[in-house]
Amino acid sequence: MNDAEFINAGDKSCSSLSVEVKNEGILGGPHSAIFDYEHDGSKLHIIIEQCLKRTITISADIPVKMKTLWDIYTIIERLLMLLDGRFYVVESLTFSGDTTTEVDYTSYAQECLSRRLSYCKTDPAYCYSDHAFLMYDTVLSPELITKWMQLQDELDIVHQVALYNIADTGVTHDVKCANFIECLEPMAEIIGLYDTFFPSLKPGEKTTTLKMCIDAVISKYGQDIFAEEYSANKGKFLQTLVNTRNRIMHIKRNQPTDKYLSGAESILYLVKLCHLYRTVILSLLGIDYSQYQSAVVKSVGQWNSWNGVLTNFINALK
Repeated sequence: MNDAEFINAGDKSCSSLSVEVKNEGILGGPHSAIFDYEHDGSKLHIIIEQCLKRTITISADIPVKMKTLWDIYTIIERLLMLLDGRFYVVESLTFSGDTTTEVDYTSYAQECLSRRLSYCKTDPAYCYSDHAFLMYDTVLSPELITKWMQLQDELDIVHQVALYNIADTGVTHDVKCANFIECLEPMAEIIGLYDTFFPSLKPGEKTTTLKMCIDAVISKYGQDIFAEEYSANKGKFLQTLVNTRNRIMHIKRNQPTDKYLSGAESILYLVKLCHLYRTVILSLLGIDYSQYQSAVVKSVGQWNSWNGVLTNFINALK
């Protein structure tokens, strides 16, 4: 099915979409969230249930376009990733209704699956431990989805870059980490739109450096995540992150000779930076940090003890 055929197929009507997802083991439960949501002029009924597996069902009283239901599913899926810390594997995807044939429904469902972006497969390194911050049934609501759609639009390509940097794409961890560090500058920029915490920062202008942006974001949202590094030597730590990012900005002879993150360190800080990124986004969505602080601290503690990487890194900073 080419792009034009895919677009035309999505215009055909259906009554519901059901998506079942799973991980490598089993998902806890039971958990459920049930609410109505207005999207593109249609009133949708959304049910998310979890017990061993997770099923997301989106239906409408009046038939709607298949692409309408698929679009809202992908929006919800990316929001759930911020809570879960990873994308789960889609085990089944089913459109249903009485307005077209089963062949059309099945064909479009298969095409939706085949066109899923590669960031939907989370890097195994990021699945090393439980990175869930919150269960969806404690915070998910129509209002949160609307806020997320608005914030996602503001973020534009930045969010996709962040997702690709923790995806199983074959890109090495040092490159992913360098790209993720680069994301902290636009993060400081968007935080400024929602919060007056950084009144003197002007991301993109010569008076505001990447190092200043990193420090500002960590100081506001990442004290629990980077407590060890800031306590050991904040200045050297921040410069190490900048040096790591600069490796993708210059050829080797023009790169800084000071320390940058090694391969194992890149895995550790890729995880920590993603924790920071998720914390920022959830905070901008109005979810109070106190609701998931214990989960962040627990996860960071596990990673801080991983293979002695942090201990060696801290010793190098002193």
